[in-house]
Amino acid sequence: MTRLLLGVFFAILMVSQVNAQSTLALQEKCAEGARRFFLEYKNQYRNGSDYFPDYTSHYNNKLDKCFIHISVFKLAKNGEEESVIQYLYNVFEGTPESKTSAYGRFYKFMDRTQLPFCKVGDKSCHLEAEFKALIKPYMEE
Repeated sequence: MTRLLLGVFFAILMVSQVNAQSTLALQEKCAEGARRFFLEYKNQYRNGSDYFPDYTSHYNNKLDKCFIHISVFKLAKNGEEESVIQYLYNVFEGTPESKTSAYGRFYKFMDRTQLPFCKVGDKSCHLEAEFKALIKPYMEE
């Protein structure tokens, strides 16, 4: 019985190590893919622009997908950064040129005459906080 338990323990340990290595490789592939995706996206903003894009990426183990959250900031008149555009893409399914391939989109209109546009999947929202809450399961699991 002890041998059986030891055998099961070592089998579980080996599988765990293989899974950890596999997950690490997927995370690295995701990070590199997101970096390339972002550089392609960033080319839309030329030098001298008031817009400053930035990103975070995440390999979602549960969904087995790589996501990138792109935020574009514009400097307000008071010098503070103001988020005006945000996207959530699957790095290996979408393209930066195709805004419709985004899992989520958030736009804040600078003239303030319209409510922000916000949509993640089939869910609509109006606030940046709602957008961030809706993308959280993609970017944290």
